[in-house]
Amino acid sequence: MAAPKSVWGIDIGQCALKALKLVEHDGQLQAEAFEIIEHTKVLSQPDADREALIHESLEQFFARHDVSESDLAIAVPGQTSFTRFVKMPPVDPKKIPELVRFEAEQQIPFDISEVIWRWQAFDDPDSPDVEVGLFAMKRADVYGVIDPFTSLQVGVNVVQMAPLALYNFMTYDQQVAPEGATLLVDIGANGTNLVVSEGPRLWTRTIQLGGNNFTEALVKSFNLSFAKAEKLKRTAATSKYARQVFQAMRPVFADLVQEIQRSIGYYTSLHRTARFSRIVGVGNGFRLPGLQKFLQQNLSTPVVRIDAFNALEASEAISAPQFTENVLGFAVAYGLAVQGLKLTRIDTNLLPNEIASSRRWKAKRPWFAVAAAMLVAATIGVTWRARADYQILRPDAPLSESMREVNRIINQYKQLVNEFRQVANEVSTEEQQIEEMLKLNKHASLWPAVTEVVHQAIGRALPHQPLITPDRADALGKVPPEKHAYIVVSWMESDYVNVPETGAKAALLSEAAVKGRASGGGAPTAAGMTTRGIRIILSGRCPKSKTSDTLPLLQAVLGEAEPLFKTMLPDYVEYVDASIVWFPTTPGEMAPAGTGGKTTRVADRSGTTYGPGAGGTGMYGPGGGTGMYGPGAGTGMYGPGAGTGMYGPGAGMYGPGGGTGTGEAATKVTTNGATGQSPDDDTLFQIGWVLRFKDPSAMAMPAY
Repeated sequence: MAAPKSVWGIDIGQCALKALKLVEHDGQLQAEAFEIIEHTKVLSQPDADREALIHESLEQFFARHDVSESDLAIAVPGQTSFTRFVKMPPVDPKKIPELVRFEAEQQIPFDISEVIWRWQAFDDPDSPDVEVGLFAMKRADVYGVIDPFTSLQVGVNVVQMAPLALYNFMTYDQQVAPEGATLLVDIGANGTNLVVSEGPRLWTRTIQLGGNNFTEALVKSFNLSFAKAEKLKRTAATSKYARQVFQAMRPVFADLVQEIQRSIGYYTSLHRTARFSRIVGVGNGFRLPGLQKFLQQNLSTPVVRIDAFNALEASEAISAPQFTENVLGFAVAYGLAVQGLKLTRIDTNLLPNEIASSRRWKAKRPWFAVAAAMLVAATIGVTWRARADYQILRPDAPLSESMREVNRIINQYKQLVNEFRQVANEVSTEEQQIEEMLKLNKHASLWPAVTEVVHQAIGRALPHQPLITPDRADALGKVPPEKHAYIVVSWMESDYVNVPETGAKAALLSEAAVKGRASGGGAPTAAGMTTRGIRIILSGRCPKSKTSDTLPLLQAVLGEAEPLFKTMLPDYVEYVDASIVWFPTTPGEMAPAGTGGKTTRVADRSGTTYGPGAGGTGMYGPGGGTGMYGPGAGTGMYGPGAGTGMYGPGAGMYGPGGGTGTGEAATKVTTNGATGQSPDDDTLFQIGWVLRFKDPSAMAMPAY
């Protein structure tokens, strides 16, 4: 019986190399060996030769362990990698790779040809949306991690980010709480990896604060060398100066807690129902006495420090005193080895394609040798057979000789055909890889073009926009401040929409446009196919709206933007339409409670006002209507009065009155809770532009 597959997970940290060898046998995971090799000097010290130190540690490791029969999985630091999570609209799964390529070009802050990137989808059974994780690293940095192994003629099979290896560790080793979110805190020498696991959801962040920050605090407080301060930190619990040591490190404790609290706050702002029920501590930085208690007191969440692994069978390796004393440092190596055994949720691999292809060819060489030997044997057999036939048949029989020659040519032809097909398949695979790489740059120019259009449109349309050019700055100084006509941009965002091929203009700023349905709740805007597009939304405010006419300002921006969109966009998208929504926040501008009142002013670029009057059912109908923005007693999205709309009165974001609106956007604009009035009596606005993809085969999909 063949021996079970084994994998070495190797984590090269700032202070030491940690390695763990795992093997799966009969469904049981067992640690066969481990290794800890401390570098002769901390890699981050100014006088350290990083490459030489890593080479020295690897030489020691390979001298002690034969890795020829094992796969190798190595980690890259979280500080040098890029991670972003993007929600995809509910689309045909076949379309997701195209959308992911587009998002990668927009999100990754480097030239796409200079990075190695991978992605993985996370399906939530409770949500129709699909969340996709984008994981990238500069190609030069990936090779910088692989090269020390290559120089020692050792091949690497898996390259994974340390935070993702930690996620694989915590999910496989049953470190995740059964309910709520679990935060893993891995404190290394130069940084701390934060990894959140909540159901199918994953989130990571790396902060630039680690064990060396505690050491530096001791260096400054006691005027010690780095080596002596490191030793003092490790023995702080038993030192007679323990109190002074902890007092010197207290500011670093506080900074760490603040960064963790900020990360938890950001995650809960993205996922409002998230509740953290468990914090898991790993990394040698967690050996610092008092840290576990300090975090638990300040984060008000149970903090568990790993002292053993749950999913590993008992073995001589993990029972060794050196392993149990350093178990906190093996989490990354554990996660790497488990991925190498193909037992994890995350299976992305940053190993460059050219290395992976070379490795596959190398693995096939023995089979080619066998095939060549079989071919030689077959040739010898055919030759012997021909010789025997020649001896049996008369030499002067021309027909027999001709038949043998014909058969030989036919066999040679069949062999050449098979070789040609094999080469053609290899070329086809390489051509597909080249085409995929060429597609990576397809959409890289969209966002820069959109940003430039918006910038130019605002600058051209608004003569008082602050300091566009020196001559305009001089002109602006001659205009009284209360008469300045300019806008303040709060944010710009985008999402995917379905754009009808024909039919009435979509309500660009409404949720109905996203779903491809009529705004009044009636029939779909377009049956059958719609084209995928992107909706750009610019949100902001017009200060001092009492002394300036807001609508002409916004219409001027639209007027300047339209020709720019039509001429400056990349050739794979086209301009479709635009709309304006604006909300005066001065008391009395919104409709009074329980009445038809005054229509909330909403207009598109042609100046059309939507659905005034009582009882209207238009998209923005006021009165008692059910329009999206209807005031009065309506249930519209922004309706004041007794409405229950999204921004309804009372506790709602905008209008006063007795409504029950939820105020979902309250985090974006500060208003008076009693009156719904902005502090500066500003006019809030949104401008929406819709762009359509021209390639229907790639982006078209049924309306939903």
